Amino acid sequence: MLREWQKRCITKVLELYQHQSDALVLATPGSGKTIMASYVAKSLLDERKVDYVICFSPSKVVSHSIQKTFRHILERPFNGQLGALGTSRTYHSMANINELINNLSMSRVLVIFDEIHHCAGDGFSLSNTWGFQLLSTIQKLATYTLSLTGTPWRTDTLPIPLARYSDPEGNIQCDFSYGLKEAIRDMVCRAPFITAIDTDQVMVRKRKETNTYRSITELLESGDVSYRMILKQPEIITHMLSLSIQKLDKLRINSPNTGGLIVASSYQHALQIQSILYGHFGKEATIVSYRLDDSPELINHFREDTSEWIISIAMISEGTDIPRLQVCCNLTDVTTELYFRQILGRILRMTNHQTDIGYMFILAEPSLVEYAECLNEAIPGSYNYKKTESLIDSVDISDTIEGNQDTHNNNAPLLTPEIDINNFISNDNQEIIEYSALTEISMNSFKSRIISYHL
Repeated sequence: MLREWQKRCITKVLELYQHQSDALVLATPGSGKTIMASYVAKSLLDERKVDYVICFSPSKVVSHSIQKTFRHILERPFNGQLGALGTSRTYHSMANINELINNLSMSRVLVIFDEIHHCAGDGFSLSNTWGFQLLSTIQKLATYTLSLTGTPWRTDTLPIPLARYSDPEGNIQCDFSYGLKEAIRDMVCRAPFITAIDTDQVMVRKRKETNTYRSITELLESGDVSYRMILKQPEIITHMLSLSIQKLDKLRINSPNTGGLIVASSYQHALQIQSILYGHFGKEATIVSYRLDDSPELINHFREDTSEWIISIAMISEGTDIPRLQVCCNLTDVTTELYFRQILGRILRMTNHQTDIGYMFILAEPSLVEYAECLNEAIPGSYNYKKTESLIDSVDISDTIEGNQDTHNNNAPLLTPEIDINNFISNDNQEIIEYSALTEISMNSFKSRIISYHL
C-alpha cells in the first residue's frame, strides 16, 4: 500500500510530465523513494508513454535493491535481458553506456537517477566521470527523467545536473519535497536522537610543552591534535562503543533483531574497532568496505540476519536498505554535512517491530555539532550534548611528529600518542522526554543540554 506522500508525489510527477520531460524529487532517506519511482514507471508503461525504464544508483547494493523492487511492482523481469521492462545499473556503468543508448535509440525511455547528487556538474565543468557521461548522453536517450535525492548537497559545491535552480547560489528548487519532519509526523521515519560527547579537560604534551584544553573544539583549533588522531585512540573508541552497545542491548530486549552500525575512517581503523569490540565487549562485527569484493553479499546477509554490529568504510550510506539498523556509532573522520545526513538516514527507516527513535553517537567535533544543532532546529529534541571531565585526560606527542595532519585524508600519516584516561565514567543517561524548551542537567560528571519535543 502506498503512503500518502507517495500518492501525492506520483500525481505531481505525472502532471509535470504533461508539459515537461524532467522532474526532481527530494524525499528524506528511508521514506520510500524507490517504491514511489517504481509506481511512476508503472503508470508510464501502462499508459504506453514509455517502452523501457533505466535506473542509475550509486552502488551495486542499491542497484540490486532497486532491481528487486521494480521487478515486484512491474511484475516483469528488470534485469536488462530479453523480455525485461528495464534495467538497474550503477553510475560507474555510465562509462559503458553507449551500447545501451544505441540499443534503445528508437525507444521511449524513462531514466531514473537515484541520489542524483552523485552526478554533479556545472555545464561541462565536471566533478566526476559519472557527471560527464550523464550530461553528454542523457538527451540522446531519455523521453522522461526522474531525479531522486534525499540529501541535495555536494561537498564540492557543484550544481546537480538536470536540476532547476531557485537562486544564483545554486539552491535547488525541487518539484516535490518531503522532509524528515513530515516523515516523522506521518510515522514514515524514526525521529533522530543524536548524542554528542565532549570533555571538560584534556592535556596535550608536545615536546617540553604542556597545554590544557576544555573541549574537543578547543583541542582541534589548537592544531596540536587532528580529529583523525582522536578517533584512533582506544579509550575514545571504547567509550563510544560502550554507549552504543548499552543502547543497542536495551533495544534488543524487546526487538532481538535490532542492529547497530559503526562508521569507520579507514580499513585499518575498522580492524581496530572490531578488535576492541570483541576484546573488550565480547561482541562480533562484520566489516564491509569498498576494498572487499564480497561486501555487497555481506550487507545482504546482515540485512536478513539477526547479528548485532556491522562496521562500514564508505559502504553503508544512502540508499542501502537495512531497516533493522537503529543505533549508529559515528567514528568516521569525514565531517561533511552530506555524509552526516547520509549516515543518519541509515537508522531512520521505520519498521513494525522497533521503536520510533534512531540513535546516533558522535564526538563533539565542531562541524558535526553544527549539523546536529541545525537538525535540532527543524526537529526539536533530536540533539543531546554531554560533557565529561575524563573523556581524554592527557595526550603525549613525541618530538618528531607534528600533530597538525589532514583530518579527512585516509592516506595521511597517523599519529600514535599515549593517552592516559583515569576513572573513566560511563553513565547511560536515561532519555528525558520532557516537552520543554531548554533544560540544564548536572549528572555526575556529565553536563547535558536536552531539548525534547513531542510531534
